[in-house]
Amino acid sequence: METDSKSSPANPDIKLVTIDVKMQIHTLHAKVTFLQETGGMTEEIERMMTELTVLCNKGNSLPTTRPPAPAATTVLPKLLVKAETMQAHSEYAGPDWRYLLIMPGDTIITYAHINKVTAVGFNTRTNLGGRFPIDTTKKVDPQPHEKVEIFIVTSPAVLFDTSPSSLGYMTGHYVRVCRWEKDMHWAYGFNLSTLAMGRFDVRYQFKKVEWHEET
Repeated sequence: METDSKSSPANPDIKLVTIDVKMQIHTLHAKVTFLQETGGMTEEIERMMTELTVLCNKGNSLPTTRPPAPAATTVLPKLLVKAETMQAHSEYAGPDWRYLLIMPGDTIITYAHINKVTAVGFNTRTNLGGRFPIDTTKKVDPQPHEKVEIFIVTSPAVLFDTSPSSLGYMTGHYVRVCRWEKDMHWAYGFNLSTLAMGRFDVRYQFKKVEWHEET
């Protein structure tokens, strides 16, 4: 006669543990994706993820010493004081819609550096923005004058459009206009807080920042 085996800390049910791990991995993946998209990923979290990957792949115990981080992850994202105009000398097609499509000769207005190898910019030929490898471009001198238009988010976002082209934002974020659409209500912009790019309607939740000249 078979006896019912009940799961306990001393005698866990392997099926229940497997299901629990799968659910936790799905939850962890969603949280990590959110942090990556909002610029909240820290060096400590990246290290812990690396250690977890090593544990899953090799079955070894967690390393007791911290491995040296790649150069690209040791530099925190930074906004450029002044946007830089770059010209592409080679083509580039990124892994997804968050990255720029670039052809040789394209002019890119660069707003921030994610790290030593990746920047965020706006391609003036495609009228789209995104991330791109810095080594595919070169700086153009002298830098042309660019009109700076910035809006501040005054109230929480209301999701009218959830497509990848829409810009995510929160109250207090600053958004820089890259280009205006014909009706001058919609603009394509760069979120200075999240380093994301996308379309937004300036008529809702936004107030334009007025610049006062020094006298």
